[in-house]
Amino acid sequence: VGEQERRESLLAAAKAVFAREGYHRATVRDIAREAGVATGTFYLYFSSKEACLLGLIEEFYRRLMARIVEARAGRGSVLEKLAASVAAVVRAFAGERDLARIVLIQAAGAHPAFDARLAQLHADFARLVEEDLAEAVDAGLLPPQDTGVTAVALIGAVHEVIVAWLREGRPADLEAALPALSSFCLRGAGAGVAERRVQ
Repeated sequence: VGEQERRESLLAAAKAVFAREGYHRATVRDIAREAGVATGTFYLYFSSKEACLLGLIEEFYRRLMARIVEARAGRGSVLEKLAASVAAVVRAFAGERDLARIVLIQAAGAHPAFDARLAQLHADFARLVEEDLAEAVDAGLLPPQDTGVTAVALIGAVHEVIVAWLREGRPADLEAALPALSSFCLRGAGAGVAERRVQ
């Protein structure tokens, strides 16, 4: 087994253990046992349980951003790109419910490093959305607005829907809620308002 495969095996084991035991109750020994390796082997790849969870967060968001880029490819208008970005985020979390709970529920507030990284990733996505909004405003597809505020508000809405799904099971089917969520985001940004003003 190569080093990359071993690291991925440990991350998969950590995901299973965190999902089953919760981050705070899980131990490095639990993760090593799940991966079928000695505890010492764990420390060859991660300095601590915290570093391992940070690795999970990084891996998840790397895949998430790749899905966003893929979803946006070939989309015609900037509003289609924005809707595709929202859809990619929702589908990524819907397809990884255990990992979504670990990243958004367990990691939040568990360690300053997690909060800092999650905030940075949140900001990265906000910048992408803000760029789309600014381009849409310039093209006359959206009314003039503070695109930075709108971007943060839209991301907050998506985040809250995903967290409600994780915590309360509402909506029961996250992907089924996507049309309503996308419509809300586009309306919130003012889609349709510019066209109505022209008419």
